[in-house]
Amino acid sequence: EIAFTAVDGRKVDLKDLRGKVVLVDFWATWCGPCIAELPNVKQVYAAYHDKGFEIIGVALENARLTPSDTPEQTAAKLEKAKQVLTDFTAKNQMPWPQYFDGKYWKTDLSTRLGIVSIPAMFLIDQEGKLVTTEARGPKLEAEVKRLLKL
Repeated sequence: EIAFTAVDGRKVDLKDLRGKVVLVDFWATWCGPCIAELPNVKQVYAAYHDKGFEIIGVALENARLTPSDTPEQTAAKLEKAKQVLTDFTAKNQMPWPQYFDGKYWKTDLSTRLGIVSIPAMFLIDQEGKLVTTEARGPKLEAEVKRLLKL
């Protein structure tokens, strides 16, 4: 189960997306392989979003927080990292919601789900069941089409 408030303020709950095929994309703006996969992800989103395909981004952005940061320093670092993320998603036309907490590899969702490398892409079917964690490249479109029965 995944529920959060996205960086743009949208409430996101995987339960609310039952009936849709959902890609949960663990990625970061600093991740070369993630950026290399982005054109494919955007193409599949554009082709199948109106047919029942959704994406949830989980950004492992690095706010460079340290234990010695004051609350003010922490807030400033988080805001800066959040701005990098929102600027990137706007520039690259990524309209889907993004999870952000600035904790880098210790992001709450990635830690809970055992993510140790990115990009990590979890494709979830209409019933909320994990179908594959290998949904990259041509396999993403093939699996989305199969699940949407197209």
